[in-house]
Amino acid sequence: MEKIAALEDAIAKKSLVGIYSVFYTIAHGDPNFSSGKFREALRYVKAQNIEGFIQEFDGEEFEPEDSWDEDYWALVASSLVDNFCEERIDHLEKIGRRVYPYKEKMRIKTEPSKGDTVQTSQGMFRMPINARQKERLISEEKKHNVKSAHIGKMNKDGGGFLKRIFGRESGR
Repeated sequence: MEKIAALEDAIAKKSLVGIYSVFYTIAHGDPNFSSGKFREALRYVKAQNIEGFIQEFDGEEFEPEDSWDEDYWALVASSLVDNFCEERIDHLEKIGRRVYPYKEKMRIKTEPSKGDTVQTSQGMFRMPINARQKERLISEEKKHNVKSAHIGKMNKDGGGFLKRIFGRESGR
């Protein structure tokens, strides 16, 4: 298991709230449980034999599947902090798989190059770029020009942020 500093710290302090908070964070990072990180961390913490870690289910009635959405997922995730039990974990996992369906990603072995050609386990291919991504792409030359213009403007007006706001340099 990948070590999580906050989890290790909470285990060392035997802080159930701290442990539950880490699980809440893990769930938000992987809402459909596809990475297995949540279950892996759960097995790890269970092996630490921390008294009271897994609680008894409080019997709350869960919403029917037709009312599951992102808000309900968030509600169930936050309820784990108050009642960390197998039933809620299983329910959250089912909701997550339905509300946040898993989308398989290709594993990229190398970082995309400027030409957007990447090496994957299936070979070389050209990465698709949608229109919005193209709008955000900026060349190194343009980046340099924008920074230079900004720096030049700051130097031309003879002052910094405080002078523009207050009409004088700070500390004077």
